[in-house]
Amino acid sequence: MTATANGLLSKLTTIFLTLLFIFLSATAVLAQDATTSGTTGKTNLRDRKETRVETRKANVQERLTALKERIATKEAALKARLQNFKDQKKAQIAERVNVNLANINEKVTGAMNIHLGVMSGILDKLEARVNAGTKDIKDPAAVRSAIADARGAISSANEAVALQADKDYVLEATSEATVRKDMQGVKEKLRTDLGQLRKLVIDAKQKVANAIRVAKSNEGDVSNGQ
Repeated sequence: MTATANGLLSKLTTIFLTLLFIFLSATAVLAQDATTSGTTGKTNLRDRKETRVETRKANVQERLTALKERIATKEAALKARLQNFKDQKKAQIAERVNVNLANINEKVTGAMNIHLGVMSGILDKLEARVNAGTKDIKDPAAVRSAIADARGAISSANEAVALQADKDYVLEATSEATVRKDMQGVKEKLRTDLGQLRKLVIDAKQKVANAIRVAKSNEGDVSNGQ
């Protein structure tokens, strides 16, 4: 493989490992950009990236506003219920857990959005190389098909991330006697939801890796070789 292909595969590996780390610790990381060639390709890629970023920002801001309003209403009701608890230490723990769950969901979905954006950028660069007729692209038609497949996986993951970001995990805490059970249930639900989301993001990463591999071979789909 060329240095460009190795760099792209190395980036995808980094993304995959980072997503594992984020899922466990809810820590966001930034991925590095890959290089591209051709003045025209750079301009087109920059325009596409800027449009995609601006659209995503507008959509995210709109969703965040609606989500914050919904959560604020639920949290106000939760706070009122917790104030009636005889054991205020238990109430404080419940309130702290409630805040932590919201933070985890926000950080993980935000980080996944970043990584999916990086993956889209990698495909843009690969597609530009195909369109430019780069000599090391052995089968342009196969590469375009693999790119389309990867874009579909990224689109599905993006939709799932957006839906996950819109979810709230505010505790019900309807009874002081059952609040511990309520906390465990909500924690488990968040863990399960993020686990399912992580699978979609990993699938997208594998499809992008496959597109890069197809670009360097005539063997068609080699995704099973991950």
